[in-house]
Amino acid sequence: MRFVLVLAAQDDDQTLTVTEKLTDAYWEGTARGVPTRGRALHLLAQMLTKVGATLTQSHAKQ
Repeated sequence: MRFVLVLAAQDDDQTLTVTEKLTDAYWEGTARGVPTRGRALHLLAQMLTKVGATLTQSHAKQ
C-alpha cells in the first residue's frame, strides 16, 4: 500500500529510492537504464501478480 502512495505522489526521486529498496529486498530488478516510472510499474506488476496468485491459491483450497 505504501508503494502505491509513493507512486501517487509523483515524486521521481522518492519513487526511485523506494523502488530500489524494494527491488533489492524482495523482487526481480529492472535494468537501471529504464526510466523511473517504468521501473516502478514493473515492480508494481510483480507485486500484483504475486497477490493475485496467492488469492487464487487460497480460493482454490476452500
